Amino acid sequence: MLKTVRLLFMILIITILTACSNNSQKTTEKPVEESQKSNEDSMDSNPIENSKKIREITPELVKDIKKILIEDASKLWPSFNNEDKQILLLNPSNKMAYLINNQKTDIGPKDEVIEYSTDSIKDTQLLVMPFQLTTFNDHPTYVFNLEFASDIISGADENAYEIVFKFIVHEGIHILLQSGESVEGLGTRAETYPEDIDSRYYRNEMYQYLKKAIESKNKDEKIDQIQQAVYFYELYLNSNKKNKAQDSYDNMEGMATYLESKAYQMIKHPEASVKELNELTSQNIIDNFIPADQDQEEVLLMKGREFYDIGALAIASAVELNLNVKTILTASPLGLLKSEFGGKKAEGHQNIKKANEDYYNSYNSKLKSYVDDIVSKQKDNQYVAVRIPVTIQNSSAMYEEMIVEYQYKGNPAEIQSTTREIILSDTRIKLNKMKSLFTQAPMEGLEDPTKMNPNTIMGYTIVYVPKKDIEFSKDKLLTIQRDDLLIFDAKYEEKDGEYQILMN
Repeated sequence: MLKTVRLLFMILIITILTACSNNSQKTTEKPVEESQKSNEDSMDSNPIENSKKIREITPELVKDIKKILIEDASKLWPSFNNEDKQILLLNPSNKMAYLINNQKTDIGPKDEVIEYSTDSIKDTQLLVMPFQLTTFNDHPTYVFNLEFASDIISGADENAYEIVFKFIVHEGIHILLQSGESVEGLGTRAETYPEDIDSRYYRNEMYQYLKKAIESKNKDEKIDQIQQAVYFYELYLNSNKKNKAQDSYDNMEGMATYLESKAYQMIKHPEASVKELNELTSQNIIDNFIPADQDQEEVLLMKGREFYDIGALAIASAVELNLNVKTILTASPLGLLKSEFGGKKAEGHQNIKKANEDYYNSYNSKLKSYVDDIVSKQKDNQYVAVRIPVTIQNSSAMYEEMIVEYQYKGNPAEIQSTTREIILSDTRIKLNKMKSLFTQAPMEGLEDPTKMNPNTIMGYTIVYVPKKDIEFSKDKLLTIQRDDLLIFDAKYEEKDGEYQILMN
């Protein structure tokens, strides 16, 4: 469960960063000669088990990703056509790169797979971004860095292949089918304190009725369950302004989740009929249910999974009932079902209502302590704020816990518990499960965010450190050595009551 939570937050942040990266960059590469390719024995000696597992499954991934996202893209979803696009799968730690559907005939056969060593790729930005749409060898290319999938698998995990395959497809749907649209304007996915207990109850009821709709074999029964899901959808939209702002996430994440499951079933069951494939896909989505309350009655969705699971089940029902595929692709899934079938008063489930209240009352207590900790440090004269700049490409991100909305000096911010490395010109900064604030930098004046310089400051990580833990050198450099924070000889200036780390 923890790995899934961390993945959700990782995907959120890197999707935002990737959306703002330079999508217009151009890279022309040629594969290295055979003698230059990385040695098999040296890769086998890689001590990281997950990296070994990634290496083992990569050939199968290459074959199946080519099948799904290139050859059978239109079978995955009508109007999905990637014949003129390339896919580049990278694994820098194993020095592996595979260019799928090569379009540059002077380096190899057209439409085939070309093997590279990552040592031959001169554009190092490709090796540090998790995934992006860029121009590679003069052709549009979906680049996916497999190293960013290694943290979500165990080397011995029997499901490692499925997890990584779905990850690649999921982000490919966002980038290739949904036009790489940014999540800007859809509202934040951070937690709100206190959590709206009624909204969470409505969402869990929506899921249960949508699940019953999938399991119903009779069309009238399906529609009856959908109408009851719509009833709770309407309550949900009208109970909180943030819910309306986030409604489009059900389509964005639900479509990617639905199609990653369908893609996996297409690989597992190549002879399945359309009807069988729809049923297998829906069941796979249900089978991947991850309960929030594992120590209690397992009926509640993890909050971070709502957009994925509810959206996917609503899309599955729309597909099974043969609604217009063009509309399904772009519409709010529950909004579409509402417009087609309307709503019907539903009684709900008492066990879900009670489990929801118990869980989120406890959850709000945890949120309160999480927020209070930052507030107390801000008021404590023994602590000082250290502000660290974060750019598109200088920071990795992996969140261990939750992200909570916050107001810092009158501006929107987020409290994060973060494991992160930030690389500056003169130092590396490491946070290890360090509680911090993240504030977004002002973005005014940027006519086209997709053409942003990689060194543009996206925001700031602000950490609160006891003054006694900070060392200052004669050269006015700052050093902090703690279990949760390492900063060595960083240039800084004192401003607005903070120690602000400088970029240069």
